[in-house]
Amino acid sequence: MADTVNIPDTINIPHQVSSMMYYINEHEYQCYVVGECVKNMLLGEPMGDVDIVVNAPLDRLEIILEEYRIIDMDSRKNTMTVMAGGIPVMISSYRCNNPDTPIPYRTLQDELEDRDFTVNTICADRFGVIRDIFDGVSCLSHKPFILKAVGEGQPAYTNEDGETVAAPLSVEKNPQYILKALTMMGSGEYLISHNTANAIKLNAKSVAELPPDVLRRGFEDILMSKRVCDVFMEYSGVLTAIFPEFNNTVDFEQKSIFQSYTLYEHLCKSVGYSTPDLALRYALLFHGVGKPDCMAENAEGYATYYGHSERSMLIAVNALKRLEADRDLIDEVAFLINHHDMGEILEEQDALELAEKYSKQDVRKIILLSAANLRAKSPDNEQKSSLLKKMSEIVIK
Repeated sequence: MADTVNIPDTINIPHQVSSMMYYINEHEYQCYVVGECVKNMLLGEPMGDVDIVVNAPLDRLEIILEEYRIIDMDSRKNTMTVMAGGIPVMISSYRCNNPDTPIPYRTLQDELEDRDFTVNTICADRFGVIRDIFDGVSCLSHKPFILKAVGEGQPAYTNEDGETVAAPLSVEKNPQYILKALTMMGSGEYLISHNTANAIKLNAKSVAELPPDVLRRGFEDILMSKRVCDVFMEYSGVLTAIFPEFNNTVDFEQKSIFQSYTLYEHLCKSVGYSTPDLALRYALLFHGVGKPDCMAENAEGYATYYGHSERSMLIAVNALKRLEADRDLIDEVAFLINHHDMGEILEEQDALELAEKYSKQDVRKIILLSAANLRAKSPDNEQKSSLLKKMSEIVIK
């Protein structure tokens, strides 16, 4: 059952920030605190980074704020960072879908339409009075919070051809917002609205258009999140867009008395059961991806997968190279995949002896990987998985 959250009508903006906003307002420019800091203050959490949007160009802001110390400026993005009594404040000129519109003629709605989710469009003036053009406050009124893409619920409009079309959602315009939505879902604090979820699924392939380093960082944020298994299970199209190597795993029946799930379900669950270590989670995600290429079925209809560790390792290495992952990370993932079955057959003495061949941390990770892998095969393996986890701690003592 959802928990009700009482959201105030105003927030307490630090006087150093409100004073700076006063100077901007005095020169007849609009000025609002916006984004994560507003949301945090509405929820009674630490403010975090302060972001302000104004309908003034940078050259005017430099003059208006001449008494303040400017510590950074990016004329390409129309942003500057200013110290307001010890508080760094990011100030941005209003954005607009039509870049030819002069900044002073742009509106607050123009600026907010280019943002990701309605919860990040909530604004406050210098008095702390809330402005909520896209109804982001309603998405914070219950826990878990609701994540809606900007554009959801907005009226249709007439395009240049005179056709009436639905307002585009932010996740349809910017694939980075798809990755961010799944990271926020993975935190456990947000549920994605039905319409936004559908838009993500329909546009999942667009994430593959992102530069490799941007795609990798966004994906790793999801991979390291608390509810990563739920995210991968519900949005398999995003995972397969990033790594087409997983297409053959989605409906792959493993045909084994030791496996209760499809291959894709097993891989997702194994990641979800692991500790939040990047190499470990990558290894668990890829450790069985090569199985479809190695399957041999016997007369009884059961399958074996000789050589799948090596095949999975090669697939993982090539996929991570494609995303320009760090060489040390790739090497560690390859090592763990090659040894992923070893931990299940280890006794404590074997583990200690193995730690003399490799490092204690390597052996610990092999055991932790095996524990997550084992638990993801069947619910019946939970006790044995727990014993393996305990052994992993003995190894490093």
